[in-house]
Amino acid sequence: MLGFLCGSFSVCIRVPAGRARCVRDETSRTGLSMGASRSELKSLRSTKYTSSARTEGGIERLRALGYRSGLRALDLADRVLGRDRKMVPPRRYRRFIGNGDFAKVGTSITQYMRAELGLLPSHDVLDAGCGVGRIAVPLTSYLTEGSYLGFDIVPHAIDWCHSAITSRHPNFRFSHVDIKQEIYNPEGTLTSADFHFPADGQAFDMVALVGLISHLLPDEVDNYVAESARVLRPGGKCFATAYLVDDMVAERVREGRTAFTFTHSRGTHFIHSEQEPTYAIAYRLDHIQEVAARHGLRLEREPHLGTWSSSTARPASMDLLVLERA
Repeated sequence: MLGFLCGSFSVCIRVPAGRARCVRDETSRTGLSMGASRSELKSLRSTKYTSSARTEGGIERLRALGYRSGLRALDLADRVLGRDRKMVPPRRYRRFIGNGDFAKVGTSITQYMRAELGLLPSHDVLDAGCGVGRIAVPLTSYLTEGSYLGFDIVPHAIDWCHSAITSRHPNFRFSHVDIKQEIYNPEGTLTSADFHFPADGQAFDMVALVGLISHLLPDEVDNYVAESARVLRPGGKCFATAYLVDDMVAERVREGRTAFTFTHSRGTHFIHSEQEPTYAIAYRLDHIQEVAARHGLRLEREPHLGTWSSSTARPASMDLLVLERA
């Protein structure tokens, strides 16, 4: 069983002894419910800070500067005390993908890929929005005959992956993509609606879209599904996290009886905020199925339903969707 949490996620894997092992991580890959606040994340994207907290955004920038300086101090302490590990990124980088145990969570996700999705050592994996390699690191000891390609819009994340992972495992490659995104890459030159994955057609056995669909608008979802279908080999699988809505869930959303609020209906989807529409988006399941079918993908199994739609309690798990290429 696997569940992804809004603001955190937990992964439960059945181990040989029959026990369920659960790992929890506070994250939403491209979401803003990661350790820092939205204002801090917006400020962290800039290298320039005003000297006066009286200017617009000054207080937020100063908070972000202190936040980043604190993480750098902890990174230094890790090095001095010998707590830094070669394949674990510094805290200041891990903070962008959550507060949980980097190694344990990554291992749990890849165990799910192996046990439930049939990932083999000879397979080729594409990780869209790879961050600082949380999925990549545990796969380095498994994809001995296959390969891995991850891409992300955050340059320093890709730089770290090149230095720490590709240098030791040449079959693991990483690519920076200059997609415009309000928080992480506001000056980007590409858009998610017409971006092409940096990969050849039918080159991969599995595509991971973890924490992406909940931040993509309909035309962007259509493109990412189309690109996933393009790069997958026949029989290949795409697994993604999302907030999925059917008629019953839509009623609960309208009544405010879900852990995460989507108060603005747009027909095919619901948004959390009109001011920041990509902050969190829930999609109707039938719409996702229609998009997938249009691009030659089918629902491989019933979605793993999270708890976000059945309770107002937090943290709450997201839904997991598995699509297969015909």
